[in-house]
Amino acid sequence: MIYTLLEKDHPLVHSALPEYVDSDEVNRKEFSDSMVESMKHWGGIGLSANQVGFSHRMFVMGDNEHYICCWNPKIIVESEDQTPIEEGCLTYPGLFVKIRRPDWIEVEFEDENGEKHTDTFEGLMCRVFQHEMDHMDGIDFTSRAKKMDLNIAKRKLKRGKLKLKRAHGKDMLARAS
Repeated sequence: MIYTLLEKDHPLVHSALPEYVDSDEVNRKEFSDSMVESMKHWGGIGLSANQVGFSHRMFVMGDNEHYICCWNPKIIVESEDQTPIEEGCLTYPGLFVKIRRPDWIEVEFEDENGEKHTDTFEGLMCRVFQHEMDHMDGIDFTSRAKKMDLNIAKRKLKRGKLKLKRAHGKDMLARAS
């Protein structure tokens, strides 16, 4: 099942989620599979449950071949070294903002079967894990950006929409919003 993305101003997108406790109402495996399917459908590399209307403390991340489902994730240790890299978000289509994040993290999470895992991530998966954790903590990725970087990104997005409008008319602009 493909879930619909919530609008950026929906309250659940900005809500901190409590730890997930298993219940008869949610099958972790089925929900995880639907989350992966939804993430692929929307063209993302990470998707948090609250982005699609669920208050489960879980997210999925992956690269079109390998996926990790993270229930009740925690960052245990993070590097002191940070690197700024442009990030995008399915909740903000077309907006790419430079965000500083730790270079590596050590994490704990439960998988779709409820088994606990400890892992260390660096590079892209490190960044995606932190971005999705922010979603579950009710933190909007734009709030992590320097004001100047956010303003530059918003101007680039606006210019891109204007180019679409000039090239394809109003209908294309409405679909890009």
